[in-house]
Amino acid sequence: MIEGGQLIRVSGQPNDQPVNSEPLRQANNIAFRIAAPEEYPRIEAVYVAWGYRGGVLPTDVVYLAEANGELIGIVRRTCEYGLVMLRGMYVAPQKRRRGIGSQLLARFVSDLDDVICFCVPLAHLQTFYGQGGFVPIPDQAAPEFLRDRMAKYRGDGLDVLVMRRP
Repeated sequence: MIEGGQLIRVSGQPNDQPVNSEPLRQANNIAFRIAAPEEYPRIEAVYVAWGYRGGVLPTDVVYLAEANGELIGIVRRTCEYGLVMLRGMYVAPQKRRRGIGSQLLARFVSDLDDVICFCVPLAHLQTFYGQGGFVPIPDQAAPEFLRDRMAKYRGDGLDVLVMRRP
């Protein structure tokens, strides 16, 4: 939660807002922060414009990268079947390849502490997610709901894998 320009973690639960207080972080005129729930409709509209269909749930914690009030990066922390997930990592198409996604990922994982987190990225992004400590796991080691998700994505022609942190 942002209060007076401070990033505040509310508790250590997987989908709660971060608890330690630290200044709102900025890098290269890009502000990184956690969205307030009333911003979720705007975030969903940006996701749709970028081609993402996953939406935003009221229980999600949504990390943002903004430049001059414009959303340029989004990632969500969700809890599914009792497991923490990284979902919907997107950077505005015209802002890619500038390190914004890496900075957003670093901020996301800094709030995980030692909580296990999964993601289902495109296979060519394995090195990118590896920057955040995610490692690929064998398909058969993935939770059943993630094996089902992988099967659906692969059926849609996507080359995906399951990764886990730590």
